[in-house]
Amino acid sequence: MKNLVKPLRSLLFKKLQVKKIKVKKLHFLESLMYLDAVITLSQMQNEAKSAISTLINALKEPELRDNAIVTLGNIGIAAKAAVPDLIEILQDENAVIRISVIESLCKIGAEVKTIPSLIATLEDTSPQVRASAAFALGCFHQKAKAAVEPLIVALQDEDDWVRTNSAEALSRIKDAKIAIPALTIALQDNYPRVRGKAALALANIGKASEVISSLVAAFSDNDARVRAAIADALGSFAEEGKIAACVLVNALEDNNVYVRISSAKALIKIGMEIPVSMRILRDVFKTEDKQIRMNAALNLGIIALNVQEKANKLSAIELEQVISSLRSFCDVLKVQGFDSTDFVLVLLNDALESLRKERRSRGR
Repeated sequence: MKNLVKPLRSLLFKKLQVKKIKVKKLHFLESLMYLDAVITLSQMQNEAKSAISTLINALKEPELRDNAIVTLGNIGIAAKAAVPDLIEILQDENAVIRISVIESLCKIGAEVKTIPSLIATLEDTSPQVRASAAFALGCFHQKAKAAVEPLIVALQDEDDWVRTNSAEALSRIKDAKIAIPALTIALQDNYPRVRGKAALALANIGKASEVISSLVAAFSDNDARVRAAIADALGSFAEEGKIAACVLVNALEDNNVYVRISSAKALIKIGMEIPVSMRILRDVFKTEDKQIRMNAALNLGIIALNVQEKANKLSAIELEQVISSLRSFCDVLKVQGFDSTDFVLVLLNDALESLRKERRSRGR
């Protein structure tokens, strides 16, 4: 597509010149030509900045509106002049258009004007629009602190995806301790994705002393995706998560492979049962399921970053065990190729270099 941008742009500009229509004003005489120009601009993205006023005008034309909305979003923050017009379209009767506007507002940013409108959209009549608004608020992270209480209310929404996205948004905002009670209740939600997102949100928002007991209590969840999410949440507390080691060790024998992977990773991150956890991960690579092996490989990358950071805290025995394990994983990955193999190998080799440096510093 990049190779086509320049010729398309030249063709478009030439066409407009013939009609004596400037890109900045875009008073098109032919709607088909108008649509063609907007689509071309959408492919140009950053190069289309000079046409922002044109695209704002295109928002008023029903047959051009959707493409103009998408194009403005692709331009990003440079299209902030369009935010008031986009916000106005949040009242459009078409839910698909409203969702498209939300996505573009998220890409553009301009949080001062956008966040209040997204908060109001949490009460939209369409559940899909409400879910999109919740997700978009999370994209603003700490800047969306004003959305914390409305998102807590949205955790009670009748729609599963609105509750799911609200929990995830709270997780991204982080500065939302007042949401801990509501998220704790959400661990009992009837929709598994809500429970999983609530677990991760609790780990991002609360201190270990505030949330670990609730996470441990929820580890008996009958849905493997939730158990895996809880394991990931517990692992994020690092050494503070040691009080949850018992349930994580038990989960190494879970009947679901993803729970075993997440639990092994969590134990390594908190610095306990490292050899057995490495063995669990090594066993995973024996499966014929490529997706499972890829998941294990990506988690190995996370583990590599973690052990690299805490190399000086490992005992001499643990240091040797980790070095040996990571070397064997490198050998396996060189044989079993995945889309992410090269990336993971870089992380593993960087970790090995740090661990060996630590070993040398101890005179070994």
